[in-house]
Amino acid sequence: MKRLIYIFIVLVSFSSFSQEVFDYEFDDNVTIQVLEDTEEGEIAGGKFVKGTYKNEIVIFVSSDKGMDKMINSDDAGLLKFFQGVKDGAIKSSKGTLLNEEVISIQDQKAFKFSYTLNMEGKKNRVDTYVFIYKNVSYSLQFVNSEKGFEKGNDLRKQILESIVLK
Repeated sequence: MKRLIYIFIVLVSFSSFSQEVFDYEFDDNVTIQVLEDTEEGEIAGGKFVKGTYKNEIVIFVSSDKGMDKMINSDDAGLLKFFQGVKDGAIKSSKGTLLNEEVISIQDQKAFKFSYTLNMEGKKNRVDTYVFIYKNVSYSLQFVNSEKGFEKGNDLRKQILESIVLK
């Protein structure tokens, strides 16, 4: 069985970009395409998957921690939550905000924000998408060098469009 999996991985590595990802049932609520080398793990109140394609790091995280406060939240409460996530990310990374906007992911209000940060002496850009679904918060991050960031647009679009909420 291991040999069969190894052969499959080798064959796929020689194929086109579209085969670098596969549909993954993240949890009972969400299916998303993830990269072939994706690792998964547990965090307090949730889980994550993390993968790398060329220089692009893709991280998808869920958490139900503190979501009990959001059960009856209106749009103002949702925006406050989104702003808190953004402020925490910018502060903890000592990053610089580039832009932010409210968007829609599968008819769910979501928040997208972009920022730059320094990692290992290099300036990187991070695009983060945050949404709440069935009382669980989800965050999708794309990290790449600022100079090479535009090269990952097709990958980002493919993964974002692959999100299916059940």
